[in-house]
This record gives sequence, structure tokens and C-alpha cells, in this order.
Amino acid sequence: MITKIKSLGYFGIEPFLVDVEVDISRGLPSFNIVGLGDTAINESKERIRAGIRNSGYKLEPKKITVNLTPANLKKVGTHFDLPIGIGIMIASNIIKSKNDILKDYLFMGELSLTGEIKRTQGIVNGAILAKEKGYKGIIIPYDNLKEGILIKGIDIIPVKNLKDTVDFLENENYKKYEVSFDDENENYNIDFYDVKGQEKAKRALEICASGGHNLLMVGTPGSGKTMLAKRIMTILPPLTDEEKIEVTKLYSISGELNEEKPIIDKRPFRAPHHTSSSVSIIGGGKNPSLGEISLANKGVLFLDEIVEFKKDVLEALREPLEEKKVSITRAMYKAEFPADFIFVGACNPCKCGFAFESGNLCTCSSSEISRYMKKLSGPILDRIDLKIEIKRLTEDELIENSQRETSQTIKERVIKAREIQKKRFGSNRLNSSMTRDEIEKYCKLDEDSKNIMKVAIKNLNLSARSFDKILKTARTISDLDGAKNIEKIHILEALSYRTDEFL
Repeated sequence: MITKIKSLGYFGIEPFLVDVEVDISRGLPSFNIVGLGDTAINESKERIRAGIRNSGYKLEPKKITVNLTPANLKKVGTHFDLPIGIGIMIASNIIKSKNDILKDYLFMGELSLTGEIKRTQGIVNGAILAKEKGYKGIIIPYDNLKEGILIKGIDIIPVKNLKDTVDFLENENYKKYEVSFDDENENYNIDFYDVKGQEKAKRALEICASGGHNLLMVGTPGSGKTMLAKRIMTILPPLTDEEKIEVTKLYSISGELNEEKPIIDKRPFRAPHHTSSSVSIIGGGKNPSLGEISLANKGVLFLDEIVEFKKDVLEALREPLEEKKVSITRAMYKAEFPADFIFVGACNPCKCGFAFESGNLCTCSSSEISRYMKKLSGPILDRIDLKIEIKRLTEDELIENSQRETSQTIKERVIKAREIQKKRFGSNRLNSSMTRDEIEKYCKLDEDSKNIMKVAIKNLNLSARSFDKILKTARTISDLDGAKNIEKIHILEALSYRTDEFL
């Protein structure tokens, strides 16, 4: 008799249904798994045998054949342990399933040698697939419960061990677990209040947070670039429920969740080191996996010392910065991952770092400064909305302890600006994602502003993309001011963030 259990596999972040077919027959005792499984699946044989035995069930020595279909698609992961184990127990008549449970539920879970069901990856993706395909529910490890119940409209059945699973299959005698989530607590232990001076940089970060724009900070070592970049998280609005599911889905498939962090309820902040490879930043590999830009989805990607990153890494950022997604094509596959993040880059203005400071502190020649900054290509710079210079604080700024704005005050303005954009677009889209038609509709200029832009196009040698980015930035600035239309003052401020003479 052949037993069929429903499970799922992944290609990149996209799940697909997998039928786990189990056949028990007479012959020399053996255990074979076919269907293009990876090493983890092939090694599951011993986990499953020991798990069944140590759960108190007797497994007769027979010929066991397991087929994972469709057989032409690669399967990876330890979550096939549970469906294979249950399939063997039913095919061996160790247990019997009540009604049509096997047809109504997907199974996911890793088995330990004791029969315990351990946490596994991709639970959110599996629950979404079960809902989309019309299944009644999904059986998952208890440790993944908070992750699974993000998806409403299907039964989430958490099990701690094989015996729990058997109880559900034979008696449908399972407990409906109630899990409550704490309200999002965004105590980052950092605040914009901590930053003295640097008012233009603070304003630039506020604009970026409001409209989803990209920012490059070029400044002297010790001027506060990293300190400022980290604090952008304290002024971003909370994730919506839909965004929580989207981000948690990415972290789940990447194996980034654990007991301390069962779901992602805060916007991610990713800050990879400059020695990171192109695959770790962009994604890809033999089996398509997510890179840092996708793990930063709906959050912030911060590249400190950006000019020290490998050239191929920086050039690979062109598409994600523009399209908010990344398409990876290899000989054996083509995958597309989301990459909707706010980009913040920081670097020194020269090799020694003191080109902006007075007092002849800089030891670099003009050609060395130019060569250093040329590591950032024109196409990359063209995709960055705001560029600012940051100098060290003066003696007065360091010593003075005047009243400064808190992150909460800035955050309130950011949320109001985003509410305006939500009404404008009818969704959670931001000004940075405006199309050409939307720019013409929402970024109309009066005569004074048009004249200013004409001069700017000529003097700054602006490309069409740069021109559009200035209009988008001006639209965000006007939203922060609560203005209906873009005014002259908004255009002038937007242009002040494009004076990139140092690049």
C-alpha cells in the first residue's frame, strides 16, 4: 500500500507542493529516499528510524521506499522528516489516520532522535501555500507557532513530538493554542537626542524616512555618520500587519528566526561588512538564497565605508536601488527576490578622511581624492536621492548642551508625511516609487521653480533620473511641510542635497 502525505519545497522564496509517497514492501530491509533531495533529506533516514523507535513505536525491518514528487525539482531542508516519518508509520499500519486528514493538511517538521519535533524554516511560506491551495491547515513544530499564526484563515496545528501528531491524526484530539503578541516595543536605547549638531544630516534622514529615499553621507572620521545612520530606525513608522508577514516570510525561509525572535515585528536594519561577497549581499548561490538587500526589505540597508566594498557588489546594487527587487539568473534557475529598502551609505571624503577639515589636516593630493571617490560610479550615484557632507563638530557644538529634538518628535512628522502619501497613492507606496506619470501629476512646478530647475539642470549636469529624484525629494519635503503643492523653497532644499562637488 502506498501512503501519500502532503508537504512543500522551496525555490528561492516561492513554495511548491510536494507529495511524500511512501511504499512498504517485503524484501531485504532498506530505506531509500528518491526525488532529488539534498544531503539533509538523505540523512533523515536515521533520524526518522530513531525518532519512531524512541517514541514507543515498533518499526518492522522491511523495504521502505520514499518518493518526493515532483521528482524533477530539487528539495532542501529538514522539514520533510515529519511527513516521511508519519507516512512510514501509516504505511506500516503502526497508526491509522482518521477521515481525510492526510488530504486536508500539509506537514512540516524536523525530527530529533527522541521523537521531538524541532523548529524548522519556512513556516510562514508553508502556511501561505496551504491557504492559497485551499487546504484546511498545516501541522508545524510547536516552536514555530508564533510564526505560523501570522497567517489567518487556516488551522495551525502545533505538535511537540510524534505522539502529539499521532493523537491529532487518530483522534483529532489536539489543543487549540492561544498565543498573544506583545504590542510592538520600539525602545532602541538610542535616540536622535543623543546627536549634537549635524542638523542637515538629521533633516536628510527625516526626508529619507518619510519618502523612502536613498542617502549618501560623506564626512570626516568621527563626525557621527554611523551614529546618525543607526538612528534612522528610531523615526521609521511601525510595520503594518501585511509588512510583518512579508518580512517574517523572508527571515523564515532564510533560517534567521529563533525562540528569542519568532517573528519580525520591527523594521530590519542590515549593515554588512565591506568584505562581504556579492552573493551574500545580492543573493543567489547554487540553491537560490536571499542576500542582505532582501533581508533589509521594508527596512534599511546601511553600507558603512561604502567605497571599500568590492566594485562588483556596488554595481550589482543598480537594479535593486531602482526596481526595489533583484532578479538573479543562473544556468539552472531564475529567481526574483524583493528588495524594497531605504539605502544609506557612508564613507570618508578621501583616504586620510580629512578633506573637509580646515587646518591642512588632509595629506591627500587632489588626484588621490578624485581617485578615491571614483570608486563610486556615476550610475550608482545617479540612483542616490540625497548626498550630504558631514564635518566634525566645532568646539561650541561639542560643549553646548542645548535642547535637541527627540526621535519621537521627528517620528511623528514622518508618520504624518507617510499618511499624506498613503492617501495620495491609495496604498503604502512612498514618493520614492513614483512613476513618470505620477511625477507629472503630483510634482507640478510653478514658473519660479521651473526656472530654478533649468539652471540646476545646466549647472549640475543632471540626468533625467536625477531630475526625477529631485522632484520626488521636493514632493516629500512639501509633504513634511503639509503643503499641497511643491513650492520654490522645497525645490531649493531638494537641490541642496544634490550638490555633489566632492564626488
